[in-house]
Amino acid sequence: MKKSILYTAFLGFAALFTACDEVSEGERYISLPQVETKRNVLLEDFTGQFCSNCPTAHATINSLKAQYGSSLIAVSVHATDVFGIMEGQYPTIVGLMQPEGNIYAAKWGASDLPTGIINRSGGLCNYDKWGTAVREALARDTKVAIELSADTVPGKDSIAIAVELNPSAVVYGKLQLWITESNITALQQNGPNLDVNYVHNHVFRACVNGTWGEDVALQENVHQTLERGIRVKSNWVKENLSVVAFVYNDAEGVMQAAECEVK
Repeated sequence: MKKSILYTAFLGFAALFTACDEVSEGERYISLPQVETKRNVLLEDFTGQFCSNCPTAHATINSLKAQYGSSLIAVSVHATDVFGIMEGQYPTIVGLMQPEGNIYAAKWGASDLPTGIINRSGGLCNYDKWGTAVREALARDTKVAIELSADTVPGKDSIAIAVELNPSAVVYGKLQLWITESNITALQQNGPNLDVNYVHNHVFRACVNGTWGEDVALQENVHQTLERGIRVKSNWVKENLSVVAFVYNDAEGVMQAAECEVK
């Protein structure tokens, strides 16, 4: 699949291979050739409700999603005690931070928000460099494909998830399953203003199979199917839920990711 885009990029041909270098304001927008999309890309956006610049990062995600569609999977991970509000922390305020958010932020050293990591590779990257980093990641080969579906269970407050892993080579790593939710109205510091009607999207809500996922050992051209489930929390809106799945390891980062709405 090929897509033409006009996006934030680095000055010069060599800079296409470095995700997080600085570039002058006047040289940020250049037209680049088509990119061959070989895989999906996971962008973990470390964000917080008291982070005044985070809405700008959210807008960057919206722009990239408009360019790349479902090939870009973004997850807003609310984190840090300085910027985040823990779910249930205050009786009258909707908090969006989960305990795992701080664990992930500590793993990557994300303390000064907003920031993000793309495919868990190359370290943290500022939001004004995400365009180039995502483009480069889309063009990289992958060794595994993921088919994903998620359905609510009739008569039960639970979600049934089916994951099919299709490797083209031997893969050792972990499979991570997350629940995300969109269209959540909750407060957000937006520049100097506190917006109590801000709409938050693709917010990390829960781990399905542990904080760091579960081990998988995949053999070349041998398909593997897993079925997992999770109970729906009372403050989740089922119609706004999605499941994100990705296979990763420490050496290669995220090898492939997938996302589907909960039906």
